[in-house]
Amino acid sequence: MTTPPPATPRSREHEERYSALRTVAAIIRILAYIVAIIGGIAVVVGAITAFSQGVAGQGLLVLVAGLLYVAVVALFLFAYAEIIRLIIAVEDNTRMTAEALAGRGSQLP
Repeated sequence: MTTPPPATPRSREHEERYSALRTVAAIIRILAYIVAIIGGIAVVVGAITAFSQGVAGQGLLVLVAGLLYVAVVALFLFAYAEIIRLIIAVEDNTRMTAEALAGRGSQLP
């Protein structure tokens, strides 16, 4: 079994490409953390408030439904940020493959 050649270090051009999309993905990821943390705290506070008013069923419902809702929203934000990063990585890999094939054009059968 042959081993692939070592990966070439990424050029500076690679890091500069699609910097706006990278920034958007980072902002969305940070927003997902903020939603998860602040949303979780708000749900717990809301559940404690409902429990303290003597309505245990409503407090439990607020806790479970609120945590589920916050988790789903944060998960979707994380997924959206990762999809942006995935699209950038696919473009980069496609570009590198095209450049490698263009350099080996005379060696292809």
